Amino acid sequence: MSVDEIVCREFAELATEYLDGAMPGETLELVEEHLAMCDWCRDYLRQIETTARVVADAAPPEAVPPGPTLDALVGAFRARTREDEPR
Repeated sequence: MSVDEIVCREFAELATEYLDGAMPGETLELVEEHLAMCDWCRDYLRQIETTARVVADAAPPEAVPPGPTLDALVGAFRARTREDEPR
C-alpha cells in the first residue's frame, strides 16, 4: 500500500482483516494511526467485535453454510455498513 493515511471508508473495508490479525505491517501502522484519532472508527471496531462475540456465542461457525444464504447475509451487512459510514 502506498498511501500516507487511511480514511474511514477504507478502515471500514479493512476492519475484519485488522481484527483477524492478518494485516501487513505498513497497512497495520496506518490503520492504528487512524484509530488513534478517529472516534467513529474506534466505535465501529467495538461494534464489530461485539457482534462477532455475540454471534460466536449464539451459533457455531458452521450454522450458515457457504452459498446463497451466506452471500445474502454478507451483502446485507456490507450494504448496511455503507449506509452507516460518515460522509
